Amino acid sequence: MDFDVVIIGGGPGGSTCATYLRKMGYTVGVFEKAIFPRDHVGESLIPFIYYKLEELGVLEEVKKITTKKPGVNFVDRDGLRQSVWCFDRIMKDGAEMSMHGLRAPFDHVLLRNSARHGATVYEGALVKDVDLSNPQQAKIRVCFVDGSERWITARFLVDASGQNSFLASKTGKKKPYEGLDRLALFTHWIHTNYDSALKGGLIKIMYLGGEKLGWLWVIPVGRNHLSIGVTLNNAYVREQKKLLGENWKKLLYTQEVQEAIGLRSILENASMEHDVQILGDYSYRVDQKYGSNFAYVGDAGAFLDPIFSSGIYVAMEVAHRVANCLDVKFKSGDTTGEEKFAAEFQEIDQAYLLIEKFIRLFYEPDLLNFSHAGGVEDGYQKILNAYEIFHYLLAGDFFLNAPKYLHFIDSLNKERNFNQFVHYVKTQANEFATEDFCRYSFDDIYGHLPAGEQVAPGLLKATPEQP
Repeated sequence: MDFDVVIIGGGPGGSTCATYLRKMGYTVGVFEKAIFPRDHVGESLIPFIYYKLEELGVLEEVKKITTKKPGVNFVDRDGLRQSVWCFDRIMKDGAEMSMHGLRAPFDHVLLRNSARHGATVYEGALVKDVDLSNPQQAKIRVCFVDGSERWITARFLVDASGQNSFLASKTGKKKPYEGLDRLALFTHWIHTNYDSALKGGLIKIMYLGGEKLGWLWVIPVGRNHLSIGVTLNNAYVREQKKLLGENWKKLLYTQEVQEAIGLRSILENASMEHDVQILGDYSYRVDQKYGSNFAYVGDAGAFLDPIFSSGIYVAMEVAHRVANCLDVKFKSGDTTGEEKFAAEFQEIDQAYLLIEKFIRLFYEPDLLNFSHAGGVEDGYQKILNAYEIFHYLLAGDFFLNAPKYLHFIDSLNKERNFNQFVHYVKTQANEFATEDFCRYSFDDIYGHLPAGEQVAPGLLKATPEQP
């Protein structure tokens, strides 16, 4: 055997799994097709990732290359109604201040950390084939950066190949999430004019509504540097492609950004930093996420609409759980290992189901429009309980309390007048929860970045990969 475990992909899921396995004493080979640092979409993190970064020993390093994120600002399509969700409402241990950052340096920190812990990391190593016919081992055929090819053997394979989903694509196991057929267009902007929410470090989520069934993200990744993307229903995109012609990507992106009332003052004198990129194949899953000699981690096993910035945290949490499963499997034998995998992936599947239902709730603004729901005064217990749950979900509490939250969302879906109830309570309470935007100043959020820097030192100019 070349390794105890081979991992396809050196992104957050793969590098996290490698680090935990090395801490347990196992030999690990990480095979990453790109040469790091490499850019990637997905620049906003959620509070629960704080604990993972702390355990991995990279929290302080990551803080230096990211901006701070104390909450979320939902904005309605009219640009007038909005709400703010501050993480310090529910968290007080440091995790309430999450982060935004470009993926190139973030991912590189995690990959370097796995190497520091003793993982053998191969960059520019393209996995071309896999052999899982022997249930007691896994073999991958790798083309290395020098052009040479050879088979690598291990006791177990972890597929953390991201949206390429190497193993599932190879075996035809990918399935779409029905009703979540969407596409994203995105780029970065400079010379922007931050509003109060962006000055305070909040991610902005802007409803589009109508036939678009989509939303805009606005992420402050530096002092004057925004990641702005638009997510749209594929049926709407297909119609627009016919109307807009050959240069439809840039034209459609520009059209949607210009129509967003809440972005007009922010982008008045701004310019795009690079070409508009596209991300398709937006929502899919693999039903069988593990076997006797393989397991999926992160986007390789499922990718859901990133509306709540859950992807990186979920990948790292699943990676940690898979590492724990392998520790039991290698030490105690297959039967105990199978039981451990079954128990962990039951919780993992519940977490994915919870995220899916939470996302579907977002796409039913007639039931619950997050931009209309802020804080309320004490005395309205039902609505307070709802806000508390939504704060925890926005923060990333997908695994520990999934059954409770699933029950809550199912109950909510039965109460079609919930928005009217929210409106009544807010009107009676005369509550305006969005005035202070989580109470953090520009210096609180961006003060650690060198003056005059668009982004944190060491960040690459954003050039996201084509999918």
